[in-house]
Amino acid sequence: MEMVASRRLCGVTALGQGVAFALMAAAPAMAAPDPAATSTPVPAGVFRAALASPAALVPGAAHADAWWTFEPGKGRVYALGADGRTTAAFTAPGVPRVSALAVARGDGGGGTLVFGDLEGAKDTVTLYRAAEPANLAGGKLAVKAYKVRFPDGVHNGGVLAADPAEGRVYLITRGTNAAGVYALPAALGQQADNRLTRVRRLPFAVRGAAFTPDGRLVLRTPDAVRVLGGVRDRVTHVLRFTGSGAAFGVTADGRRALVADAGARPRLRAVALPGASRQASRDPQEPAPAPVPLADRQPQPIDLPERSGLPGGLLGTGALAGLVLLGVLGGVSYLHGRRHGG
Repeated sequence: MEMVASRRLCGVTALGQGVAFALMAAAPAMAAPDPAATSTPVPAGVFRAALASPAALVPGAAHADAWWTFEPGKGRVYALGADGRTTAAFTAPGVPRVSALAVARGDGGGGTLVFGDLEGAKDTVTLYRAAEPANLAGGKLAVKAYKVRFPDGVHNGGVLAADPAEGRVYLITRGTNAAGVYALPAALGQQADNRLTRVRRLPFAVRGAAFTPDGRLVLRTPDAVRVLGGVRDRVTHVLRFTGSGAAFGVTADGRRALVADAGARPRLRAVALPGASRQASRDPQEPAPAPVPLADRQPQPIDLPERSGLPGGLLGTGALAGLVLLGVLGGVSYLHGRRHGG
């Protein structure tokens, strides 16, 4: 009897050791990701804007040396030169006010201005599209209006950002402690039900957004600039800064973010951004996806698949397999003890 009990105990012990070993192996795969690198760079002055209160700063597509911007509450957009002076002012007939602006790049070198008034709590917002002017001489924009609807109810305000690597335009809502990221349809119709697609939730407030040429998403929060590897990726870098003005943008080469001081005619300061992430991981033999002009797009579903598979990736899957195998071995040992002991 003592020998039988001893062998049974050995079988149970082997099973317990197998479980413990498998859980130890799986632990690193399930651990939280490393925290984002945090730094406090010293911003360098770039220029002082001629406008009293510029908001978004978006590099031009057709004009590499121009910045597109607007003044909140007014229905016009401006082109600023590299020195901050106003190069041209364009009115937008039928647009009462502008609070968000992005430039979608086309494969022919031209761009499309996408803007609208996103302020206030709404379930539907009106966006406007106009071709980027070929000549910066001022005048009127040929504007088309589109109604876009949130898929999940009312949201408050937001910013626009266009990914030049994919040609997709995103709307990011404004909240006190969080933000929602939504993708515009691949094609907008003036009489169609243009429904936004929810991409993700961000656990922090967003006050400005811009993409780099390689697809990194740079977000301005109330106290920092946060860099994400992509629109669905985690934060990789947090850059602390003291600028409190409304204007924010990223240079056309993706190397610097511009943040504004407070006050009228604010000074714009440059903050160096960390190196590319998506570009480094892309196969050098694989050509970058060509952006498609917003005006020429055909309706198509937005491919934003949810992550699938077993938790923990390859390591987690291997640990689970080890758990099953060791459990089987423990059970075999237990049965073997019973047969020889009984």
